[in-house]
Amino acid sequence: MSQSQLPTSISSENAEIHSLTSQAISGGLCAIENVWVSGVHSGFKHRNKDLALIYFPKGATMAGVFTKNAIQSHHIKYDKKRLNEQATFKAIMINSGNANTFNGPKGDTDVQIMANTLASKLTIQPDEILICSTGVIGVPMDLSNFDDQVDTLTHNLTDGDSIQAAEAIMTTDTKIKQAAIAFEIEGQPVHLAAIAKGSGMIHPNMGTMLSYIVTDLDLGQETLQQLLKESVNQSFNKISVDGDTSPNDTVLLASTNKVSVKPTKQNILIFQEKLTEICQMMAQEIVADGEGATKFVTVAVKGAASQADAEAIAKQVATSSLVKTAVYGQDANWGRVLSAIGQSQPDYLDPAKIQISFISEKGEILTCKNGQGLVFDEDLAYEILSETEITIHIDLGLGNSKTAVWTCDMTEDYIKINADYRS
Repeated sequence: MSQSQLPTSISSENAEIHSLTSQAISGGLCAIENVWVSGVHSGFKHRNKDLALIYFPKGATMAGVFTKNAIQSHHIKYDKKRLNEQATFKAIMINSGNANTFNGPKGDTDVQIMANTLASKLTIQPDEILICSTGVIGVPMDLSNFDDQVDTLTHNLTDGDSIQAAEAIMTTDTKIKQAAIAFEIEGQPVHLAAIAKGSGMIHPNMGTMLSYIVTDLDLGQETLQQLLKESVNQSFNKISVDGDTSPNDTVLLASTNKVSVKPTKQNILIFQEKLTEICQMMAQEIVADGEGATKFVTVAVKGAASQADAEAIAKQVATSSLVKTAVYGQDANWGRVLSAIGQSQPDYLDPAKIQISFISEKGEILTCKNGQGLVFDEDLAYEILSETEITIHIDLGLGNSKTAVWTCDMTEDYIKINADYRS
Protein backbone atom coordinates (compact mmCIF):
# COMPACT_ATOMS: atom_id res chain seq x y z
CA MET A 1 0.00 0.00 0.00
CA SER A 2 1.59 3.28 -1.02
CA GLN A 3 1.51 6.25 1.34
CA SER A 4 -0.29 8.41 -1.22
CA GLN A 5 -3.20 5.98 -1.20
CA LEU A 6 -3.63 5.98 2.58
CA PRO A 7 -7.15 7.15 3.53
CA THR A 8 -7.23 10.49 5.33
CA SER A 9 -8.84 8.85 8.36
CA ILE A 10 -8.24 5.30 9.45
CA SER A 11 -10.11 5.46 12.75
CA SER A 12 -12.77 2.76 12.83
CA GLU A 13 -15.02 4.54 15.36
CA ASN A 14 -17.35 6.00 12.74
CA ALA A 15 -16.78 3.58 9.89
CA GLU A 16 -18.72 0.46 9.03
CA ILE A 17 -16.54 -2.62 9.10
CA HIS A 18 -17.68 -5.99 7.84
CA SER A 19 -15.93 -7.97 10.54
CA LEU A 20 -14.23 -11.20 9.53
CA THR A 21 -13.67 -14.06 11.91
CA SER A 22 -10.14 -14.52 13.22
CA GLN A 23 -8.67 -17.95 13.75
CA ALA A 24 -6.25 -18.49 16.61
CA ILE A 25 -3.03 -20.16 15.46
CA SER A 26 0.02 -21.50 17.26
CA GLY A 27 3.64 -20.37 17.28
CA GLY A 28 3.34 -16.80 18.49
CA LEU A 29 5.54 -14.50 16.42
CA CYS A 30 6.91 -17.51 14.56
CA ALA A 31 3.48 -18.12 13.05
CA ILE A 32 4.66 -15.55 10.51
CA GLU A 33 7.21 -16.61 7.92
CA ASN A 34 10.72 -15.12 8.13
CA VAL A 35 10.51 -14.38 11.85
CA TRP A 36 13.10 -16.00 14.12
CA VAL A 37 13.30 -15.60 17.89
CA SER A 38 15.43 -16.51 20.87
CA GLY A 39 15.41 -16.08 24.64
CA VAL A 40 18.20 -16.82 27.14
CA HIS A 41 19.38 -16.05 30.66
CA SER A 42 22.24 -13.55 30.46
CA GLY A 43 22.65 -12.19 34.00
CA PHE A 44 20.41 -9.12 34.01
CA LYS A 45 18.25 -11.09 36.45
CA HIS A 46 19.42 -13.49 39.15
CA ARG A 47 17.62 -16.34 37.42
CA ASN A 48 15.25 -17.01 34.51
CA LYS A 49 15.52 -15.81 30.93
CA ASP A 50 16.23 -12.09 30.56
CA LEU A 51 17.45 -11.47 27.01
CA ALA A 52 15.22 -11.83 23.94
CA LEU A 53 15.80 -11.46 20.22
CA ILE A 54 13.33 -11.07 17.36
CA TYR A 55 15.14 -11.43 14.04
CA PHE A 56 13.87 -10.67 10.54
CA PRO A 57 16.47 -12.11 8.13
CA LYS A 58 14.74 -10.47 5.14
CA GLY A 59 14.01 -7.24 6.99
CA ALA A 60 10.76 -5.70 8.22
CA THR A 61 9.10 -2.30 8.12
CA MET A 62 8.60 -0.99 11.65
CA ALA A 63 6.67 1.60 13.63
CA GLY A 64 6.61 2.33 17.34
CA VAL A 65 4.63 3.94 20.15
CA PHE A 66 6.40 4.89 23.37
CA THR A 67 5.76 6.08 26.92
CA LYS A 68 4.52 9.60 27.63
CA ASN A 69 6.39 9.66 30.94
CA ALA A 70 8.75 12.67 30.90
CA ILE A 71 11.50 10.38 32.26
CA GLN A 72 12.37 7.91 29.53
CA SER A 73 14.62 4.90 29.21
CA HIS A 74 17.80 5.36 27.18
CA HIS A 75 16.52 2.85 24.64
CA ILE A 76 13.54 5.05 23.78
CA LYS A 77 15.66 7.97 22.63
CA TYR A 78 17.71 5.54 20.55
CA ASP A 79 14.70 3.79 19.01
CA LYS A 80 12.85 7.01 18.22
CA LYS A 81 15.89 8.34 16.39
CA ARG A 82 16.24 5.15 14.37
CA LEU A 83 12.55 5.05 13.46
CA ASN A 84 12.65 8.68 12.36
CA GLU A 85 15.63 8.00 10.10
CA GLN A 86 14.58 4.75 8.44
CA ALA A 87 11.72 2.31 7.97
CA THR A 88 13.39 -1.10 7.64
CA PHE A 89 15.06 -3.10 10.41
CA LYS A 90 16.30 -6.64 10.90
CA ALA A 91 16.26 -7.18 14.66
CA ILE A 92 14.78 -6.19 18.00
CA MET A 93 16.71 -7.10 21.16
CA ILE A 94 15.08 -6.82 24.57
CA ASN A 95 16.55 -7.24 28.04
CA SER A 96 14.56 -7.58 31.27
CA GLY A 97 15.74 -7.03 34.84
CA ASN A 98 17.41 -3.67 34.16
CA ALA A 99 15.45 -0.69 32.82
CA ASN A 100 18.56 1.20 31.65
CA THR A 101 16.83 4.38 32.79
CA PHE A 102 18.44 7.42 34.45
CA ASN A 103 21.95 6.04 33.96
CA GLY A 104 23.59 9.18 32.57
CA PRO A 105 25.84 9.08 29.48
CA LYS A 106 26.64 5.43 30.21
CA GLY A 107 22.99 4.54 29.55
CA ASP A 108 23.20 5.92 26.01
CA THR A 109 26.56 4.25 25.42
CA ASP A 110 25.24 0.90 26.64
CA VAL A 111 22.38 0.96 24.14
CA GLN A 112 24.88 1.46 21.32
CA ILE A 113 27.14 -1.29 22.71
CA MET A 114 24.19 -3.67 22.74
CA ALA A 115 23.34 -2.83 19.12
CA ASN A 116 26.96 -3.09 17.98
CA THR A 117 27.43 -6.45 19.69
CA LEU A 118 24.32 -7.98 18.16
CA ALA A 119 25.14 -6.53 14.73
CA SER A 120 28.52 -8.25 14.74
CA LYS A 121 26.92 -11.63 15.52
CA LEU A 122 24.20 -11.34 12.86
CA THR A 123 26.47 -9.67 10.28
CA ILE A 124 24.12 -6.72 9.90
CA GLN A 125 24.43 -2.99 10.57
CA PRO A 126 23.86 -1.60 14.10
CA ASP A 127 21.30 0.85 12.76
CA GLU A 128 19.19 -2.11 11.60
CA ILE A 129 18.55 -3.00 15.25
CA LEU A 130 16.11 -1.62 17.82
CA ILE A 131 16.87 -2.09 21.53
CA CYS A 132 14.44 -2.28 24.48
CA SER A 133 14.90 -2.61 28.23
CA THR A 134 12.63 -3.20 31.24
CA GLY A 135 13.34 -3.74 34.92
CA VAL A 136 14.82 -1.83 37.85
CA ILE A 137 15.34 1.92 37.28
CA GLY A 138 18.62 3.69 38.01
CA VAL A 139 20.95 0.69 38.09
CA PRO A 140 23.88 0.84 35.61
CA MET A 141 24.02 -2.09 33.21
CA ASP A 142 26.78 -4.67 33.53
CA LEU A 143 27.78 -5.66 29.99
CA SER A 144 31.07 -7.32 30.90
CA ASN A 145 29.91 -10.74 29.66
CA PHE A 146 27.46 -9.44 27.09
CA ASP A 147 29.41 -10.60 24.05
CA ASP A 148 29.26 -14.23 25.15
CA GLN A 149 25.58 -13.96 26.07
CA VAL A 150 24.67 -12.55 22.66
CA ASP A 151 26.62 -15.42 21.09
CA THR A 152 24.32 -17.84 22.90
CA LEU A 153 21.29 -15.74 22.02
CA THR A 154 21.96 -15.82 18.28
CA HIS A 155 22.91 -19.50 18.26
CA ASN A 156 19.54 -20.35 19.85
CA LEU A 157 17.44 -18.64 17.17
CA THR A 158 14.39 -20.65 16.08
CA ASP A 159 11.43 -20.14 13.79
CA GLY A 160 9.34 -22.71 15.66
CA ASP A 161 7.72 -20.75 18.52
CA SER A 162 8.30 -17.40 20.24
CA ILE A 163 7.60 -18.66 23.75
CA GLN A 164 11.26 -18.31 24.83
CA ALA A 165 11.31 -14.66 23.80
CA ALA A 166 7.97 -14.05 25.51
CA GLU A 167 9.41 -15.55 28.69
CA ALA A 168 12.63 -13.55 28.47
CA ILE A 169 10.88 -10.16 28.50
CA MET A 170 8.98 -10.89 31.73
CA THR A 171 9.74 -9.19 35.07
CA THR A 172 7.07 -9.62 37.76
CA ASP A 173 4.77 -11.33 35.27
CA THR A 174 3.44 -14.73 36.29
CA LYS A 175 2.20 -15.72 32.84
CA ILE A 176 3.67 -15.76 29.33
CA LYS A 177 1.67 -13.51 27.03
CA GLN A 178 1.59 -14.34 23.33
CA ALA A 179 -1.02 -14.84 20.64
CA ALA A 180 -1.35 -15.24 16.89
CA ILE A 181 -4.35 -14.96 14.60
CA ALA A 182 -5.10 -15.57 10.92
CA PHE A 183 -7.80 -13.91 8.83
CA GLU A 184 -8.45 -12.99 5.21
CA ILE A 185 -8.44 -9.77 3.22
CA GLU A 186 -9.58 -10.08 -0.40
CA GLY A 187 -9.35 -13.84 -0.02
CA GLN A 188 -5.68 -13.72 0.94
CA PRO A 189 -4.54 -15.10 4.30
CA VAL A 190 -3.11 -12.44 6.59
CA HIS A 191 -1.44 -13.07 9.94
CA LEU A 192 -0.92 -11.05 13.10
CA ALA A 193 1.07 -12.18 16.12
CA ALA A 194 2.15 -10.58 19.37
CA ILE A 195 4.05 -11.09 22.58
CA ALA A 196 3.84 -8.79 25.59
CA LYS A 197 4.97 -8.28 29.15
CA GLY A 198 3.38 -6.33 31.95
CA SER A 199 2.04 -6.89 35.44
CA GLY A 200 2.69 -3.77 37.53
CA MET A 201 3.27 -0.06 36.91
CA ILE A 202 0.46 -0.26 34.35
CA HIS A 203 -1.66 2.78 33.54
CA PRO A 204 -3.24 4.40 30.48
CA ASN A 205 -0.64 5.91 28.17
CA MET A 206 0.88 2.52 28.79
CA GLY A 207 2.74 1.24 31.84
CA THR A 208 5.75 -0.99 32.50
CA MET A 209 4.75 -2.89 29.47
CA LEU A 210 6.39 -4.00 26.29
CA SER A 211 4.67 -5.51 23.28
CA TYR A 212 5.98 -6.69 19.93
CA ILE A 213 3.52 -7.24 17.11
CA VAL A 214 4.28 -8.72 13.70
CA THR A 215 2.20 -9.00 10.54
CA ASP A 216 2.89 -10.18 7.00
CA LEU A 217 0.62 -7.58 5.36
CA ASP A 218 2.52 -5.18 3.12
CA LEU A 219 2.23 -1.74 4.74
CA GLY A 220 4.43 1.34 4.66
CA GLN A 221 5.87 2.84 7.82
CA GLU A 222 3.51 5.81 7.87
CA THR A 223 0.50 3.53 7.57
CA LEU A 224 1.84 1.22 10.27
CA GLN A 225 2.41 4.18 12.57
CA GLN A 226 -1.14 5.48 12.19
CA LEU A 227 -2.68 2.04 12.61
CA LEU A 228 -0.56 1.25 15.65
CA LYS A 229 -1.38 4.53 17.38
CA GLU A 230 -5.11 3.96 16.90
CA SER A 231 -4.98 0.36 18.13
CA VAL A 232 -2.84 1.27 21.15
CA ASN A 233 -5.41 3.93 22.08
CA GLN A 234 -8.12 1.25 21.97
CA SER A 235 -6.14 -1.30 23.98
CA PHE A 236 -2.97 -0.62 25.96
CA ASN A 237 -4.13 2.91 26.76
CA LYS A 238 -7.31 1.50 28.27
CA ILE A 239 -5.75 -0.59 31.01
CA SER A 240 -4.65 0.17 34.55
CA VAL A 241 -3.20 -1.98 37.31
CA ASP A 242 -1.90 0.62 39.74
CA GLY A 243 -2.02 4.08 38.15
CA ASP A 244 1.74 4.34 37.58
CA THR A 245 3.19 4.96 34.11
CA SER A 246 6.67 3.58 33.38
CA PRO A 247 9.60 5.28 31.63
CA ASN A 248 10.09 2.17 29.47
CA ASP A 249 6.78 1.57 27.69
CA THR A 250 7.30 0.41 24.14
CA VAL A 251 5.03 -1.12 21.51
CA LEU A 252 6.61 -2.00 18.17
CA LEU A 253 4.75 -3.15 15.06
CA ALA A 254 6.68 -4.89 12.27
CA SER A 255 5.59 -5.98 8.81
CA THR A 256 7.44 -8.57 6.76
CA ASN A 257 5.51 -7.26 3.72
CA LYS A 258 4.85 -10.67 2.20
CA VAL A 259 1.11 -10.23 1.54
CA SER A 260 -0.17 -7.45 -0.72
CA VAL A 261 -3.77 -6.30 -1.10
CA LYS A 262 -5.42 -3.28 -2.70
CA PRO A 263 -5.02 -0.22 -0.43
CA THR A 264 -8.75 0.47 -0.13
CA LYS A 265 -10.19 2.11 2.95
CA GLN A 266 -12.22 -1.03 3.65
CA ASN A 267 -9.13 -3.27 3.57
CA ILE A 268 -7.20 -0.96 5.86
CA LEU A 269 -10.11 -0.82 8.30
CA ILE A 270 -10.32 -4.61 8.37
CA PHE A 271 -6.65 -4.79 9.27
CA GLN A 272 -7.12 -2.02 11.84
CA GLU A 273 -9.87 -4.04 13.48
CA LYS A 274 -7.68 -7.15 13.68
CA LEU A 275 -4.69 -5.18 14.96
CA THR A 276 -6.88 -3.72 17.70
CA GLU A 277 -8.17 -7.21 18.45
CA ILE A 278 -4.72 -8.65 19.09
CA CYS A 279 -3.63 -5.54 21.01
CA GLN A 280 -6.69 -5.90 23.24
CA MET A 281 -5.87 -9.56 23.78
CA MET A 282 -2.42 -8.60 25.03
CA ALA A 283 -3.73 -5.66 27.08
CA GLN A 284 -6.32 -7.79 28.81
CA GLU A 285 -3.76 -10.50 29.55
CA ILE A 286 -1.60 -7.85 31.21
CA VAL A 287 -4.49 -6.76 33.44
CA ALA A 288 -5.43 -10.36 34.24
CA ASP A 289 -1.81 -10.87 35.33
CA GLY A 290 -1.76 -7.67 37.40
CA GLU A 291 0.53 -7.94 40.40
CA GLY A 292 -1.37 -9.82 43.09
CA ALA A 293 -4.64 -9.55 41.16
CA THR A 294 -7.51 -11.96 41.76
CA LYS A 295 -10.18 -10.26 39.65
CA PHE A 296 -10.39 -8.88 36.11
CA VAL A 297 -12.56 -5.76 36.09
CA THR A 298 -14.19 -3.97 33.17
CA VAL A 299 -15.25 -0.38 33.83
CA ALA A 300 -17.95 0.34 31.24
CA VAL A 301 -19.26 3.88 30.83
CA LYS A 302 -22.21 4.84 28.63
CA GLY A 303 -24.44 7.88 28.23
CA ALA A 304 -21.61 10.40 28.43
CA ALA A 305 -22.02 13.83 26.86
CA SER A 306 -18.67 13.47 25.08
CA GLN A 307 -16.03 10.85 24.37
CA ALA A 308 -13.55 12.82 26.46
CA ASP A 309 -15.88 12.67 29.48
CA ALA A 310 -16.46 8.93 29.01
CA GLU A 311 -12.72 8.24 28.84
CA ALA A 312 -11.89 10.46 31.83
CA ILE A 313 -14.54 8.88 34.05
CA ALA A 314 -13.70 5.29 33.11
CA LYS A 315 -9.98 5.81 33.70
CA GLN A 316 -10.55 7.58 37.03
CA VAL A 317 -12.70 4.73 38.32
CA ALA A 318 -10.24 2.13 37.01
CA THR A 319 -7.30 3.74 38.82
CA SER A 320 -9.05 4.39 42.14
CA SER A 321 -7.33 2.42 44.88
CA LEU A 322 -10.51 2.66 46.96
CA VAL A 323 -12.58 1.11 44.18
CA LYS A 324 -10.00 -1.59 43.50
CA THR A 325 -9.68 -2.60 47.16
CA ALA A 326 -13.47 -2.65 47.53
CA VAL A 327 -13.67 -5.04 44.58
CA TYR A 328 -11.07 -7.25 46.23
CA GLY A 329 -13.14 -7.23 49.42
CA GLN A 330 -16.25 -8.11 47.38
CA ASP A 331 -17.88 -4.94 48.69
CA ALA A 332 -20.36 -3.21 46.34
CA ASN A 333 -19.23 0.18 47.62
CA TRP A 334 -20.85 2.27 44.91
CA GLY A 335 -20.03 5.45 46.84
CA ARG A 336 -16.37 4.99 45.95
CA VAL A 337 -17.30 4.65 42.29
CA LEU A 338 -19.46 7.77 42.53
CA SER A 339 -16.64 9.72 44.17
CA ALA A 340 -14.23 8.69 41.40
CA ILE A 341 -16.74 9.82 38.77
CA GLY A 342 -16.84 13.28 40.31
CA GLN A 343 -13.08 13.37 40.78
CA SER A 344 -12.59 12.97 37.02
CA GLN A 345 -14.06 16.48 36.59
CA PRO A 346 -16.07 15.82 33.42
CA ASP A 347 -17.33 18.81 31.47
CA TYR A 348 -20.93 17.65 31.78
CA LEU A 349 -22.40 15.70 34.70
CA ASP A 350 -25.88 15.47 36.20
CA PRO A 351 -25.67 13.48 39.47
CA ALA A 352 -29.41 12.78 39.36
CA LYS A 353 -28.99 10.77 36.15
CA ILE A 354 -26.09 8.53 37.26
CA GLN A 355 -26.75 4.81 37.57
CA ILE A 356 -24.09 2.39 38.88
CA SER A 357 -24.38 -1.38 38.59
CA PHE A 358 -22.13 -4.33 39.45
CA ILE A 359 -22.33 -7.28 37.04
CA SER A 360 -20.87 -10.79 36.83
CA GLU A 361 -22.00 -14.27 35.85
CA LYS A 362 -23.84 -14.38 39.19
CA GLY A 363 -26.14 -11.54 38.16
CA GLU A 364 -26.50 -7.76 38.15
CA ILE A 365 -27.34 -5.31 40.90
CA LEU A 366 -28.26 -1.62 40.53
CA THR A 367 -26.98 0.44 43.45
CA CYS A 368 -28.03 4.04 42.77
CA LYS A 369 -30.52 5.97 40.67
CA ASN A 370 -32.27 9.36 40.59
CA GLY A 371 -29.58 11.01 42.68
CA GLN A 372 -29.72 8.59 45.60
CA GLY A 373 -28.68 5.15 46.72
CA LEU A 374 -30.99 2.17 46.43
CA VAL A 375 -31.71 -0.56 48.93
CA PHE A 376 -30.23 -3.74 47.46
CA ASP A 377 -29.46 -7.29 48.51
CA GLU A 378 -25.97 -7.12 50.05
CA ASP A 379 -25.62 -10.90 50.01
CA LEU A 380 -26.34 -11.00 46.27
CA ALA A 381 -23.91 -8.13 45.71
CA TYR A 382 -21.22 -10.05 47.60
CA GLU A 383 -21.91 -13.11 45.49
CA ILE A 384 -21.72 -11.08 42.26
CA LEU A 385 -18.35 -9.66 43.31
CA SER A 386 -17.04 -13.10 44.29
CA GLU A 387 -16.52 -13.91 40.60
CA THR A 388 -13.13 -13.47 38.92
CA GLU A 389 -14.55 -11.34 36.08
CA ILE A 390 -16.62 -8.29 37.06
CA THR A 391 -18.09 -5.28 35.27
CA ILE A 392 -18.70 -1.93 36.91
CA HIS A 393 -21.37 -0.39 34.68
CA ILE A 394 -21.91 3.37 34.78
CA ASP A 395 -24.76 5.06 32.90
CA LEU A 396 -24.46 8.85 32.93
CA GLY A 397 -27.77 9.40 31.12
CA LEU A 398 -26.57 12.40 29.13
CA GLY A 399 -25.51 11.43 25.61
CA ASN A 400 -24.35 8.67 23.30
CA SER A 401 -20.63 8.47 24.06
CA LYS A 402 -19.30 5.32 25.67
CA THR A 403 -16.09 3.46 26.43
CA ALA A 404 -14.64 0.60 28.43
CA VAL A 405 -11.33 0.22 30.22
CA TRP A 406 -9.85 -2.76 31.99
CA THR A 407 -8.34 -3.00 35.44
CA CYS A 408 -7.98 -5.45 38.33
CA ASP A 409 -8.45 -5.53 42.07
CA MET A 410 -5.72 -4.49 44.51
CA THR A 411 -4.63 -7.01 47.11
CA GLU A 412 -2.12 -7.54 49.90
CA ASP A 413 0.04 -9.43 47.42
CA TYR A 414 0.44 -6.28 45.30
CA ILE A 415 2.10 -4.63 48.29
CA LYS A 416 4.29 -7.66 49.00
CA ILE A 417 5.48 -7.95 45.38
CA ASN A 418 6.45 -4.29 45.17
CA ALA A 419 7.93 -4.11 48.66
CA ASP A 420 10.27 -6.95 47.69
CA TYR A 421 10.90 -5.92 44.06
CA ARG A 422 14.62 -5.11 44.45
CA SER A 423 15.28 -7.86 47.01
